Amino acid sequence: MLHCQVVGNAVATAKHNSLDGFKMLLCQQLDAEQQPSGTPFIAIDLFGAGMHQKVFVSTDGIGARDIVHDQHSPIRMFIQGIID
Repeated sequence: MLHCQVVGNAVATAKHNSLDGFKMLLCQQLDAEQQPSGTPFIAIDLFGAGMHQKVFVSTDGIGARDIVHDQHSPIRMFIQGIID
């Protein structure tokens, strides 16, 4: 699980069919000092997270593919919760 901040929306005119109906957000991992760490990545959002909100992101690809009900989906990360 990664501590991240939402830094943008991901919009795709063409995407894998398994991602239809899922909101995709650009997430930036944060380090212990709340500073950006690494490269931003895309995660599907199940909770309605908004821009600049802090979130927990799961890197469990099997869990992500279970959520979209497609074991061949390219998705690997999903937002697991919003941090208040």
